[in-house]
Amino acid sequence: MAAPDDLPGALPLGASPMAGAMPSTIPPAVAQAAVRWLLDLEPGDSSTARRKRQQWQSWLDADPLHAQAWQRIAQVDGQLRGVPTSVAVQTLALPALSRRHAVRLAVAIGAGAGGLLALGQSPLGQQAWRSASADLATATGEQQRTVLADGTRLLLNTATAVDLRYSSSERLIVLRAGEIQIESAADPSPDPATGQARPLRVRSRQGWARAIGTRFTVRQYADDTLVQVQEGQVELQLRNDMRQTLRLAAGEQGRIAADRLLHEADAPAAGLAWTQGMLVADDMRLGDFIAELARYHSGHLHCTPEAAALRVSGSYPLADTGQVLAALSRTLPLRISSRTRWWVTVDKN
Repeated sequence: MAAPDDLPGALPLGASPMAGAMPSTIPPAVAQAAVRWLLDLEPGDSSTARRKRQQWQSWLDADPLHAQAWQRIAQVDGQLRGVPTSVAVQTLALPALSRRHAVRLAVAIGAGAGGLLALGQSPLGQQAWRSASADLATATGEQQRTVLADGTRLLLNTATAVDLRYSSSERLIVLRAGEIQIESAADPSPDPATGQARPLRVRSRQGWARAIGTRFTVRQYADDTLVQVQEGQVELQLRNDMRQTLRLAAGEQGRIAADRLLHEADAPAAGLAWTQGMLVADDMRLGDFIAELARYHSGHLHCTPEAAALRVSGSYPLADTGQVLAALSRTLPLRISSRTRWWVTVDKN
């Protein structure tokens, strides 16, 4: 934990960040920005850490509501960790926080005051809640590779949360949000009652995908689940009617909807580009492209209807969405405008 003197713009012990009467509520956009700063700040004295702290200080000084939002985060943080609020305010900007603690804090501030209730209902708040309580999770723009206890390889895409439910009779991966790629391994611990290998399944909100010696991806949408098979076979099963099954072979894809299983056209190769950190477009509507890029962008990324009909082709690295937008503006008649670093609009020039 950093000492109080290390915190740029630290408040005196016990001081309020506000002078005079202030609103009792904080706009959700300000609350979200405060939480993002909490997740973005880094400890240490590297040039990157110093630059981020300077940017944070500029944001803090720009509006009294920013300081009030930061104070409220400190209050919640003190409750979570048992730290006095006055001390938490001093030290919060350079915390030795675990990522899971940070997202717990994001959820808590979202639900802790009337003006912040909207944050708990926002995508940021919902993502924070899933991340805080999931066994494995990634933030926006982050990917994570993991080898599970049975040797199965798991790749989590951006803003993804999964639970692992391994037992003596089953290997179950619960996809709560986002997208994963699974490369199944032979079961090293067969069911002791039957001597049979435990099935490896992925459960989404709509149903199950059972691996049959395979490599495949599963993406959770709002209303259905998309499964694409790269190797082997996968059997889909409907959650509301387990009698309905559909087997997919390598190169095929299918969807699990609320009431039916759908066999679709062959899985497009571009759909796997994310596993290599890329976004590939082949004469794609710009509106669809920006919607996909927005999954990897921290903050709000919006394409206007005037620009949405433009077409885009090419391969773009997902590590820096800002660079992708800059590249698009050089090849298409676009204007990229930013109210803040968290609110970006793509419009036709």
